[in-house]
Amino acid sequence: MMYSYEGMRRVVYGDGDGGTFVPVCPICGRFVKADKTIRFNYMTGLMPGPTATCKRCGRVEMPFDGFI
Repeated sequence: MMYSYEGMRRVVYGDGDGGTFVPVCPICGRFVKADKTIRFNYMTGLMPGPTATCKRCGRVEMPFDGFI
């Protein structure tokens, strides 16, 4: 499914240079509960894997929106 995320709230991780995510399920489009932390490596960047929990779909990876 393709969704438009313009004007939607964001979840930001880190201090000043953190990753920004859109807290929605990429499968069903519902809002998700974002994890308190994400896995990040300064050499390779973001680590792949689930970053939130959707009530319908379970563990999912939120859409990444870039760095601040």
